[in-house]
Amino acid sequence: MNQIVKEYILTFLHPFKTHDVLRNLRTRQRPLALASEVLTEQEDEIAGLSFLEVMSISWVMVIISGLYSVGMIYFGYITGSFMSESDSLSSLISENMSLEYQKILISWSILQVIIFPITLWFYAKLWTVVIRFFGNLFEFDGDVESVTSQVVNHSIVTNLFLVIPIFGEMIRHFSSIIYLFAGLRNNMSFSILQSLIVVCSPLIIFVLFILLGIIYFTSLFAML
Repeated sequence: MNQIVKEYILTFLHPFKTHDVLRNLRTRQRPLALASEVLTEQEDEIAGLSFLEVMSISWVMVIISGLYSVGMIYFGYITGSFMSESDSLSSLISENMSLEYQKILISWSILQVIIFPITLWFYAKLWTVVIRFFGNLFEFDGDVESVTSQVVNHSIVTNLFLVIPIFGEMIRHFSSIIYLFAGLRNNMSFSILQSLIVVCSPLIIFVLFILLGIIYFTSLFAML
């Protein structure tokens, strides 16, 4: 377990270097130089994190984030109750901030923690399909299945950002793209342009679907 946590943290701190190590272990080559002595010492021990391993540790991070959320909601409720008792401050409180509204927010925070493995599974499956498709399209030289799993699984370590209150969720979403890029660039040896195409492809597909939907409904209304 200690080795899994150590590898999780190493990947979080050195995403590009970790994928260099994974690529060189796969091709049985050693890198000419590594900027981090820590990674050099641990190189032979890094074999790649499985989905179950990253999911388990990430779930702990999500629980911590959920506790932050519940704590802040409760603090907001206590603050609102205090302000409502003051005639001068009660006007600043929104009428929507009722006890029922607070309960809904808390329930949603707890639900997010409970269903996290399911949402993470969908995240992994989506990116696995996308990266595997482009791996075959760009004629990746190697086992595209296993390397795709490495790229996707190691991008999940960005859940460690959830220990940061308030801004952790936003940082995690942005950084996951960077960690995917690191895997594509340093593990699968894609070019910068190829890596950018892969990480931007879900957004491009989403925009295309919207445009096709607009064109379809516009044509439908025009025929009426």
